[in-house]
Amino acid sequence: MSIAPGFIPEIGDTKINPRKAFPLTGFRTCFIRTAAGRRYETIFSRRRGKYSRAKLSSGAVSDVALDATLRAAAGRLAGRRGDSLEIQPQDLREKIRRHRSPYLMVFVLDNSWSVHVDKTLEVTKGVILSFLKDAKIHKDKVSLVAFRHSRKPDATVCLPPTNSYPRASGLLRTIPLTGSTPLPDALLKAYRVIDQARIQYQNAIPVMVIVTDGLPNASIQSQNDPYAELRLLCRRLGREGIPTVIVDTEPQGIDSIRSVCREMAALSGGRYLSLSDLSAESIETAVASILAGG
Repeated sequence: MSIAPGFIPEIGDTKINPRKAFPLTGFRTCFIRTAAGRRYETIFSRRRGKYSRAKLSSGAVSDVALDATLRAAAGRLAGRRGDSLEIQPQDLREKIRRHRSPYLMVFVLDNSWSVHVDKTLEVTKGVILSFLKDAKIHKDKVSLVAFRHSRKPDATVCLPPTNSYPRASGLLRTIPLTGSTPLPDALLKAYRVIDQARIQYQNAIPVMVIVTDGLPNASIQSQNDPYAELRLLCRRLGREGIPTVIVDTEPQGIDSIRSVCREMAALSGGRYLSLSDLSAESIETAVASILAGG
């Protein structure tokens, strides 16, 4: 069947130009490689997710809500018999879609030697593995960045983003203890993991969980102050809206209000937790609170 150029199909008395009502801007608006998860309900304007409701269009419409558009056009003709139904630009309505996005959890683990390091390692490993137990159901990905001992203290990605429980449990057994605390470099490496994963897992919600005492002693650039670098990176996380949870491994004492971990949480717009409160449930609650703007 051939269609003449400029042909406008007619349905009864309704005239709709499909080229204007349903503009094709490329396949990218129709197909997304990653699947929806079951963690947090997100609103999207692209053509993915379940059609929830319609809204007035603010410009070019790529996902027309045909039912709402027809109702708006019919409303203009209320009480006027004999007039044909014709879609006007002001009648166009756009679909609002919802789906649940998975999490991309990037843990930053302070594995420098201290009196609390054994407990910190075990608790953090347990939380990571608890997320991975049902990661394939929720389509979550979990990653881990920790310190490594080298000539120049730095951090390394011990666990690339994965949802494999066996792979993670094997790699988590080999995390060594170090004598230095290059926390700024660890945050930078974790940010790069998130930045690269955004391309591959487009609908995932990136989350950074930092388990530390907040006392860095090694900077990225040797001449810089590690605390200044730490504050700069936390501000970047806040500007980019990356949900951040800071877990303080230091015992709660008189100076806990003025702790560096609390300052990191404030600068990043994140949430502060103590090590005793660290669990998969507390992290999910904190992230939901951040995403809800609470």
